[in-house]
Amino acid sequence: MQLTKKASYGLILVLELARLPDDSSLSAAAVAERCSLPTAFVEKILHRLRTAGLVQSRQGRAGGYLLGAPANRLSVRRILEALDEPIDLVPCLGEEPRCNLMAICPTKKAWARINDRLAELLESLTVADLLGG
Repeated sequence: MQLTKKASYGLILVLELARLPDDSSLSAAAVAERCSLPTAFVEKILHRLRTAGLVQSRQGRAGGYLLGAPANRLSVRRILEALDEPIDLVPCLGEEPRCNLMAICPTKKAWARINDRLAELLESLTVADLLGG
């Protein structure tokens, strides 16, 4: 598993919003500037995270984005899934398996076990954990 830029930036953006004082928000442009990321890409990522309920947006002069739930309730897995990031380690474990050796592969069960553990780890890791570590 190798994170895409979208997933990596998504985690960075969520962590940046998690650092805000309670009930504060930041515009997409302000978050992009703080993180030195392209504003248009940040807007797309924040839109997807908002659609998934992981961030909220406020309208108006003091508007912007803020977390949609406490940092200790937002898992890394939920963030990755909201950004359509595959968490499968090998192609044969995805929703659309892609491997010619699936019927005879001696390592598929081992990869499935490892993949399950990775999914559990990503579910157990929260934004609060990442901020503290």
